Amino acid sequence: MKKRKSIRVKIHSTVIPIVLLSLVFIGTLAYINMRRIQDDSSEALTERMKANLTNIVNDKIAFADFQINGYLMDLGNVADYIHRLYMNPENYKEREVDIPRAENKDKLVMQKCLLYDSVTWDMVEKETLLLSNSEDIMNPIITRSKGCITDFNIATESGLNLCYDTQSDIKVGVEYYDSTQTTWYKLAKEKNAPCFTDIYTDSFGRGDMITCTAPFYNEKNEFAGVVMMDILISDLYNRVIKIDLEQATAILVDNAGKIIMPEGKSYPIKENADINVDTANNILAGKKSLDYSGSGYYYAYGPVSNVGWKYCVMISDAVILQPAEAMGEKIRSSQITYILIFILVIVLVSLLVNIVAKSITSPISSLKDDVDEISGGNLDHQAKVIDNDEIGDLAEKFNSMALSLKDYIKNLTAVTAEKERIGAELNVATQIQADMLPRIFPPFPDRHDMDIYATMQPAKEVGGDFYDFFLIDDDHIALVMADVSGKGVPAALFMVIAKTLIKNRAQMSNDYSPSKILIDVNNTLCEGNEAELFVTVWLGIIDLRTGKGMAANAGHEHPAIRRANGEYELCIYKHSPAVATMEGIRFREHEFEMHHGDTLYVYTDGVAEATNANNELFGNERMLAALNADPSLPPKDILKKVKESIDEFVGEAPQFDDITMLGFTYLGDA
Repeated sequence: MKKRKSIRVKIHSTVIPIVLLSLVFIGTLAYINMRRIQDDSSEALTERMKANLTNIVNDKIAFADFQINGYLMDLGNVADYIHRLYMNPENYKEREVDIPRAENKDKLVMQKCLLYDSVTWDMVEKETLLLSNSEDIMNPIITRSKGCITDFNIATESGLNLCYDTQSDIKVGVEYYDSTQTTWYKLAKEKNAPCFTDIYTDSFGRGDMITCTAPFYNEKNEFAGVVMMDILISDLYNRVIKIDLEQATAILVDNAGKIIMPEGKSYPIKENADINVDTANNILAGKKSLDYSGSGYYYAYGPVSNVGWKYCVMISDAVILQPAEAMGEKIRSSQITYILIFILVIVLVSLLVNIVAKSITSPISSLKDDVDEISGGNLDHQAKVIDNDEIGDLAEKFNSMALSLKDYIKNLTAVTAEKERIGAELNVATQIQADMLPRIFPPFPDRHDMDIYATMQPAKEVGGDFYDFFLIDDDHIALVMADVSGKGVPAALFMVIAKTLIKNRAQMSNDYSPSKILIDVNNTLCEGNEAELFVTVWLGIIDLRTGKGMAANAGHEHPAIRRANGEYELCIYKHSPAVATMEGIRFREHEFEMHHGDTLYVYTDGVAEATNANNELFGNERMLAALNADPSLPPKDILKKVKESIDEFVGEAPQFDDITMLGFTYLGDA
């Protein structure tokens, strides 16, 4: 082996000053950029804090809307229950009701009194024994509220007053209480619907409160009285208004312009010295905005739409500005550290330049030209190897690298072209498949006898699941939910054929028979099915005039149905074999009937078989739990609720199968 040569070259005396000046210039630019970043970051962080505050207030407004609307719905349900008592008294047992007693303090009991002395207990005895059954619906509501609802009162036109609460001790000796003269009684009778009163002071000394009130009707649908529930302002604040932010106070402003405060007291908003006039007027006008008072506070506010109230959060500007100031302080500390490190780097670089300059050799210039030629795209160029030293070894490595790079680029070009072609075709296939499914909602905007919504999320670029719904004629709608065996492009192609056959056959049919439709589709798909694919199908046809329907289930998941005001339950009956498994199969039909407000939920196995990282299945029980978390939601929202539950359960695990769902609410026989 040849002895490596030790080559040295003298560097010009101006190189070191040039390097040092360059470092100083770069360092100065970096410092200027850091100062600019500091200013921009502080401003951006301040705006972000304002946006976060606005989002928090919007979320609280949405929660207040939901909670207050829940009170209205709960009381409406109580009023409906009382109406059913009048309509069918024979279905309920008579229950005794006692007068208020001190020993019942802190016990949830039903108590009675008369409205005025012209009414005797004999006159209202039967009505008292009947209305006491309302405890069955009041109890879960007042228990669920965790103390926010203090009591229920029923006042009838016949002169009876029933109270359901835990405060018998403050009502002992109250023989007559004319509720018909109260604001809540007159308001419910006038509005003819559940509503809220303005804030008022309770006559029993419990403080400021607000009342939710609703009318009810007798067996002749005549006005029979009013049921109400009281909510203490202090409880309403803690449940709906209170916000957990440092140096922040939340308030609610009612329709009379009064502020609901933490201690349960109220006073006009314009008497609050911390809120300027313009902000107060904007709040009262129901506007949504974020204002700075100029006195050290930000105000974020907006309307609570259900009752016309307004929600506002007052927060100290220190909370908004302090994070930006803290960031600025950190950046300033970083700048000092950066300057010290930069000085050290300059010193080290100066020493390093002197050392490296002594080892640079003349062949570097030649090698540089060779590298420029190769990097310019001439991969056939070969560097000249002059000496058997480090530079010579480097030249050989460059030559080897150029040859390897040439082969790599050639292979990469071919692979990339093929991958782009396949990707483009899959994108087109995905779009075609998506376009084949109904995606415009509501699909029949001129019809009010139904509400329908559906979604499909494939596990791959294209999937084998599909849904469909279409009008066979003006009075009949067909609902389809199907799942092709297999995944990817083959399943997607089979899905297109199956969907087209089902729809074409259904729209040519005059007998509205799902079984006959599937028989014809099955025989057609079996012809030339060398890939041995099959498809599970649930097909239902509903008469929109009567709600009566027929369904055929070819190896598919059991649908779930919710009767109006009920919960979702699986509708389980015998399956037929899947479509395209064998020619000549007969498919069972199943009759069903839907009434106003009933909802049907159909889906593919991708819902129940969604799998988390522990290989646990989502299952039908979790699916029903998600459906029944809020069963009264419309189809679009109930599908979203189930998908959110699946995503929460699955977590970061990859999607195993296509997830397809369809919800249908029948509104035709209202």
